[in-house]
Amino acid sequence: MAIMLTQRDDGGHVRAQMGDTIEIHLPENATTGYRWEPDGLDLHLFELAGATADYPSGTVGSGGDAQFRIKVIAKGSATLRLKNWRRWEGEAGVTKRFEVKVDAS
Repeated sequence: MAIMLTQRDDGGHVRAQMGDTIEIHLPENATTGYRWEPDGLDLHLFELAGATADYPSGTVGSGGDAQFRIKVIAKGSATLRLKNWRRWEGEAGVTKRFEVKVDAS
């Protein structure tokens, strides 16, 4: 089963089953250098199954949608975290964070 999450789910709680895929869609503007990335993904519970971005207008400065597909590979509880940052600036470049608690059975 696919569990769809958006910015509105930030700080929330999700129940999942082993084998489910969590799809996260977050607004992003890569032309400014800021991109979403997983932040300390718990590899005992999750596997990054894919990450893409969609910029429909294609014009410089326009925003788009970052998409992450994360597969639940084990039972347990963990917080799934992503950060919006400029990687070359390190942690000082983080402008936003997204997190959701996941309970997998």
